[in-house]
Amino acid sequence: MAEATKEPVTVRAGDTISWTKSLADYSATDGWALAYAFRGNSSTIDVTSTASGADHAVNIAPATSTAFDPGTYEVQGYVEKAGDRHTVYVGRIEVLPDLAAQGASYDGRSHVKKVLDAIEAVLENRATKEIEESTIEGVQIKRIPHEQLIAMRSKYLSWHNQELAAERLGRGEATGRTILTRFQ
Repeated sequence: MAEATKEPVTVRAGDTISWTKSLADYSATDGWALAYAFRGNSSTIDVTSTASGADHAVNIAPATSTAFDPGTYEVQGYVEKAGDRHTVYVGRIEVLPDLAAQGASYDGRSHVKKVLDAIEAVLENRATKEIEESTIEGVQIKRIPHEQLIAMRSKYLSWHNQELAAERLGRGEATGRTILTRFQ
């Protein structure tokens, strides 16, 4: 596999993560040191590079990346030399979970998919029930109106479809959406 020459967009905890950064103005041979600060999910990840000729090589061992908490991190890359510091990268990197280390209870669904599934379960359970409100021993029970559940389902289904389209696009596949054009 070819060596990555820029920061990754996604990484997987437990994997070897590596890339090489070429910075003409901040060469490693001129004494510049490249470092990255990952912040997010109440976690702090700091990564330093090593010199590889004039370039900066970043190599994170599996033993280190195993401890990365899954989620999206804000990332800042910066170079330092003799008290001077310059930011050379700002972006986001998503850390995916190490599936090999997950137990049987792992649920990889997104928040949107979990809520959509819950709404659909309520709708399915309620399909045969007509009572929307009742009182038992002085305790009043109200259920979310059916129309409101349908509206919530519609919103979450739309968001879920956006997630699926983004996943397909990330894999280089068609999003499944139709693009219409008109020429005049």
